[in-house]
Amino acid sequence: MSSSSSYKLIYFAGRGLAETSRMLFKAAGQDFEDFRYPITIKDGQYIRPEWDADKPKYTYEKIPVLEIDGGKYTIAQSKAIERFLARRFNMFGSNDIEGALIDAAGEQILDIKQAYNKAKTTGGDAVKQFFENDLTKTFNVFEKQASKDKSGYWIGARLSLFDIQLYNLIHFFDDQQSVQKALEGCPALKAIHDKVEQTPEIKKWLSERPDSMF
Repeated sequence: MSSSSSYKLIYFAGRGLAETSRMLFKAAGQDFEDFRYPITIKDGQYIRPEWDADKPKYTYEKIPVLEIDGGKYTIAQSKAIERFLARRFNMFGSNDIEGALIDAAGEQILDIKQAYNKAKTTGGDAVKQFFENDLTKTFNVFEKQASKDKSGYWIGARLSLFDIQLYNLIHFFDDQQSVQKALEGCPALKAIHDKVEQTPEIKKWLSERPDSMF
């Protein structure tokens, strides 16, 4: 498959599990169809009749899904889509070791989100402890790698999948004050966040993307 492939990214009308892939497309300057199923919330329930009708036709009955060349190839699962695009757009490190480090850090982000959701369910001061312990420790580990190359990016000398994943992780939480506190000892991560945000193609996308409830 060549870089002249056509792409259709299918998800809901929200950021959620598709936003990192959208940002990879934008950063690479690659055109794609950004297909969004309508979704609303009523009485705490998601209302999405168009998706409910179409669900059986998708791999694993889940989205996001990436269709390539008019559906000739279909890739399911958000992380698989992100890795595929990052490799294709040369944003997965400059060798297999860098790629594995990017991959592992992305898996840690999944773990941290699961820990956050568990803390919210647990209640009490569990969320406070999450920010002060789990998130702070993870940011500190990420900071060690970010400080090695001094390139302004997390690994190597160019934008990678993880830089975008980190940006979206920082904005994942409602309590931004606690996130910023967790980032206090991490100047390199804060610099990466700002560098991603100021990348011209991403900056344009952030200014024009639809508002989202998730």
